[in-house]
Amino acid sequence: MDIQPCFICSKQRGDMKSAGGVIYEDEHVSVSHMGISGESQSAYLGYLIIETKRHTRGLGDLTDEEASAVFVATNRMSRILRDSLQAEHVYSYVRGDAVPHFHMHLIPRYAGTPEPFWHPVQLAEWPDAPRGNTSQIVQVCSQLRAAMTN
Repeated sequence: MDIQPCFICSKQRGDMKSAGGVIYEDEHVSVSHMGISGESQSAYLGYLIIETKRHTRGLGDLTDEEASAVFVATNRMSRILRDSLQAEHVYSYVRGDAVPHFHMHLIPRYAGTPEPFWHPVQLAEWPDAPRGNTSQIVQVCSQLRAAMTN
């Protein structure tokens, strides 16, 4: 266990809420939209985070069950982003060491995205990227949850 407080563990304890709430979860993972409820900044719409429930640092530290749950959630949510939000491509990646708790980024690329931004990190830098506030994120999350039941 890391000595520093873990942002993701705090979120999973309910100390803070994801904008839009949990979209999908099972015994090993939780999926939510990027952004914390109440923050005034906007977020790239459809940008999801898949987090393990157990505090573990990264790939290679996951149990086989956790790894399976991560990639099942990645596949399901990618399909839903394509079908429900009409993403033409979905990127998934693990990046950086800023938060020492395993999490996978899932970010859709929409039609009309200029090719210089066709990279998961550059997508969020696109000035005309589809961004939304908390209420718009809540709406997207509701749409994704509804798509999961169909």
